[in-house]
Amino acid sequence: MPSPAAAKKKEAPSLKSPSSLFPYAILLTLIILFLYSTFLTSPSSPPPKEKISRSCNLFDGRWVLDREPRKPVYDETCPFHRNAWNCLRNQRENMGMINSWRWVPKYCSLDRIDPVRFLGLMRNKNIGLVGDSLNENFLVSLLCILRAADAGAKKWKRKGAWRGAFFPKFNVTVAYHRAVLLAKYEWQPKEPTLAEGHGSKGFYRVDVDIPADDWAHINDFYDVLVFNTGHWWGSDKFPEETPLVFYQAGRPIFPPLKMLDGLKVVLENMVLHIRRNIPNKTLKFWRLQSPRHFHGGDWNQNGSCLFNEPLQDSQQQWGEQRSKTAE
Repeated sequence: MPSPAAAKKKEAPSLKSPSSLFPYAILLTLIILFLYSTFLTSPSSPPPKEKISRSCNLFDGRWVLDREPRKPVYDETCPFHRNAWNCLRNQRENMGMINSWRWVPKYCSLDRIDPVRFLGLMRNKNIGLVGDSLNENFLVSLLCILRAADAGAKKWKRKGAWRGAFFPKFNVTVAYHRAVLLAKYEWQPKEPTLAEGHGSKGFYRVDVDIPADDWAHINDFYDVLVFNTGHWWGSDKFPEETPLVFYQAGRPIFPPLKMLDGLKVVLENMVLHIRRNIPNKTLKFWRLQSPRHFHGGDWNQNGSCLFNEPLQDSQQQWGEQRSKTAE
């Protein structure tokens, strides 16, 4: 008897000659999921009748409050939620209003996501997300949305994945690999020549040219990969007493890099690794940082989100390190 993995590989159609519309369809669908993640309509909505021009910029637009009642595509019973992040189960106030915001591009017609259509497009394929909790939050919403089209979805944790799901009706796997810096990093005891003057008991060694173990060996498994990093690159995560020290080719980089300089070098090396090791047939995307929105304290200081509408420019926070850099 062939293994389930072998059977799945056998069922998958050849990806060497995708149709010319396939990459664009996946890009458009991922953008739609990002914009509407937790407050979308039912999967029974008809397929879009209008095609979006390739010249359309979906990121150029504004949030509009939709006055028509909108039913979420899933509820608090979705098994892929983490309890602490389940706003529905935890009875977050004003969810009705929060769920009524929709993104309207200036010159485009942006249809709402249809989970059945999405899984149909992705039949016999695998989607992977790599990065920090921003991608994990996106994954949770994505899994709950897609489960509306396949109630038989099962939890999936293989190949180093932190969490994920398999949708048997469509033979689709969607999973998340936790790699907050993308590069490999680990705790090291104090070495005065590297951490001197910080009063530290040690430091975190970051190998800028080595991907984190959690995603280092996924190479040819995924047909779509979405990468992100950003919010961990700050003194709130790595204060002076436990700093990041950057290494390349097994040796510390001199002169030592500041944190944001280290981020730049890591990104350059991770892009190079992806180009060299991830097959060309795999679609790759980079997600940008989202603004922080804590009120009454930071994430580790009892901060919470009290906003019921999109943040204004004056309200957006991009991390402590950005303001320090600007000074």
